[in-house]
Amino acid sequence: MNTEIIDKVTNMIYKKASRLMVDDISVVSAYGKESMLRFSNNSITVVDTLDEVAVLLYLAKDRKRVVGTTSSLREEDLDRFVTQLFSSMVYIEESEEYTPLPKGPFKYKSYNSYDISIERLGEELTDYCNNAINAALKEGAVRVSGVLTSDLVAYKIKTSCGVESMDKSSSITINVRAFSETSSSGHGLSCAASLPKFDPGEAGATAGRFAKESKRTGYWEEGMYDLIVGPTVAADLMQMVALSASAFRVDTGTSFLKDCLGKKVASEQLILQDYGTIDGGFDGRAFDDEGVPTKQTNIIENGVLLTYLHNTSTAKKYNTVTTANAGIISPHPWNIVVNEGDMSLGEMISESKKAVYVTNNWYTRYQNYVTGEYSTLPRDATFVIDSGSIKYAITGTRISDNIPRQLLNISGIGKRRKWVKWWEVETPVYTPPILIKNVKITKAQF
Repeated sequence: MNTEIIDKVTNMIYKKASRLMVDDISVVSAYGKESMLRFSNNSITVVDTLDEVAVLLYLAKDRKRVVGTTSSLREEDLDRFVTQLFSSMVYIEESEEYTPLPKGPFKYKSYNSYDISIERLGEELTDYCNNAINAALKEGAVRVSGVLTSDLVAYKIKTSCGVESMDKSSSITINVRAFSETSSSGHGLSCAASLPKFDPGEAGATAGRFAKESKRTGYWEEGMYDLIVGPTVAADLMQMVALSASAFRVDTGTSFLKDCLGKKVASEQLILQDYGTIDGGFDGRAFDDEGVPTKQTNIIENGVLLTYLHNTSTAKKYNTVTTANAGIISPHPWNIVVNEGDMSLGEMISESKKAVYVTNNWYTRYQNYVTGEYSTLPRDATFVIDSGSIKYAITGTRISDNIPRQLLNISGIGKRRKWVKWWEVETPVYTPPILIKNVKITKAQF
């Protein structure tokens, strides 16, 4: 992967910014190359490749702070970008949260998050799509659609405090939707940072099996049900929890975890962690936007909220240390990991008297960030469970509930975890299925 482009643009912007006599400079450049294949009605319809560069520039002077981004590589545009960002400081008030960037250089953990074989993929991408399609058809689907993407990303950071480093990562993901002759549908997903862990056939087979199993539908009533969420849905929920742990979200009143440090916020079964780098993970980095080496952070342990996610500024405000999750303005998680439990999916089903099993969801929206009120629409195969067995599939459902209450009502965590990342789950999450007691299920209005 050619990293010369971000090395050049990082040094160019840093040089321009250093002439402005500011107190702090951080330049983080990213170069991404994405190969994408779309398939519909059992055939590949789109093949495309996208190269993109994005540059983040942070400047601080006299306790005033600004952050801007650009994707242009033209030198005149970069000149204008740096000048205009610096000029905007005149309109900004001094920041009470300002703290100087951490002094480097740092020693970064050595890890393997880049698979050169993903970079070398060519016609194999077509084979992967066909494998997924054929696996879905073999399981009983009649129509198969989806998208496959392979992503290569390189990062370069340079700060005015002696930090200069580069990192890169790779990933490959396939999303499969399969349909039966009755238009019932199923979803399958495979995400991996390396080819040996990528399984498009399994994703296709899962989608096809769910499409077949959800052909028979039946009547259901609104009310309270135990809820079994598959990994794709559990990932969406746990992503919202980890994002709410950002100290910036807490301070801006958009977190349901405000004033919860040291308190029980979930079932004692739950452990929620964030990893800057982890075997099998992707989208993480060895350094955050301030140059601090990323690490493992236990957010929730045995149901207790241990920490918020911090950069150096929010850490100063909370009289603690950074968790290396900068975002210079807003700390954020890298790779979210849920602990392995002791239940199989089959045990969750067999031990449920009245439950709904949701395999996929979309359109997750908050009604109230502070209280955690939200709703989401189950998509594809959704099943009613009666007296320990799946009765039939149901349609037109909506989960309308409260995240803090759901966390406390977790009664089972699965044994088998998988990585999830797709357009509904932007931060990678490694999670098993989860069983939650007494969740409100309502009729979706269209």
